[in-house]
Amino acid sequence: MVLLAFLLVLGIAGAGVYAFFTLGDDYVQTKSLGTHNQDDRYVPKNYGSDLVHLLIAGIDNEEGRSYGEGRGLTDMLLYARFDFENNRLNMIQIPRDSYVGEDFATGGTGKINALLNMGPDNQSPINNLTGAFEQLFQLPVDHYIAMDMDALKTIVDTFGGIEVYVSRDMQHDGSYLQQGWRVLDGASAEFFVRNRYGAGFERSDIDRLDNQRYFYSALFKRFLTATPGDLVKLMPVFAHYCSTDLSLTDLIDLAFSCLSLTAENVLFCKAPGATGPQLDPTGANRSNYYLDLYGRGTEEEPGLANLLDTYFRPQGAGVPPAQLMLPKLQIPAEVALYPPNVQSMGAVQNSENEGL
Repeated sequence: MVLLAFLLVLGIAGAGVYAFFTLGDDYVQTKSLGTHNQDDRYVPKNYGSDLVHLLIAGIDNEEGRSYGEGRGLTDMLLYARFDFENNRLNMIQIPRDSYVGEDFATGGTGKINALLNMGPDNQSPINNLTGAFEQLFQLPVDHYIAMDMDALKTIVDTFGGIEVYVSRDMQHDGSYLQQGWRVLDGASAEFFVRNRYGAGFERSDIDRLDNQRYFYSALFKRFLTATPGDLVKLMPVFAHYCSTDLSLTDLIDLAFSCLSLTAENVLFCKAPGATGPQLDPTGANRSNYYLDLYGRGTEEEPGLANLLDTYFRPQGAGVPPAQLMLPKLQIPAEVALYPPNVQSMGAVQNSENEGL
């Protein structure tokens, strides 16, 4: 799933007051994922109170797999930096197959999407993910929001469908979407944001991440036109499918701050890297996504370390590649790099209007 959880928080701005007075602050619960450990947090220099950093995860509890409640793979991983002083929101998409090395419990896959499920903390498994993320990327995680995959379909159906720009024809396993503007129901929306197979998806998850931006854009616009009745209907969805260490009061405060965001002040990028079994440093030939720390010195290929310094750290608080705990892989020159594709949500909406 690729539910942009902060947009759901936007909805709470309208319905949150209702829930607070009728249901109390326990309406939003940490559930089985537990509480994010604040004692051992990574706190960088120049850390300011006007910044909030969220790790947002979409949990895949696919039928037939037995992980335990709430402990599936992280099918979507999104890191969000709210800068309230400058009224900006920067987000980086982390591909689900990103290689994190052999020092973390991943069940032998080496993938970031297995950290939540395979880590040692059974009381608060969210720490398996947030703790590793802070170490790997040297980025602070103030709070987390996790959503079960089924929330996507329920949210879209609660809205009576979402109008989304489909950038290319899509067909796989009996599902089909035609290029152009389409009103998607919950099942179609799930296919749109999760599919990574068929023509036009030769880059698999990378092409899927690009598709997800169109859904984020559509959901953003739909929330801005939501009625109070729509928002009240979404509260049970949030309560049923969401795990977070944010209190309802905190969510409401965050939501009101988000209401002043414009499309131009919401920025997307994705972690640059490359794929290919020949890149696996263990020799196991696993087709993971290998993050590119160093880049090749161009605007399209800046490297992950430079990207994080530019958009996710305070000025003057850069962290060189050698200090990140991510695998120090040198991507050979003959291997194509997938760029970060830095875009504002306004640019995404412009490309929709131009019909690509």
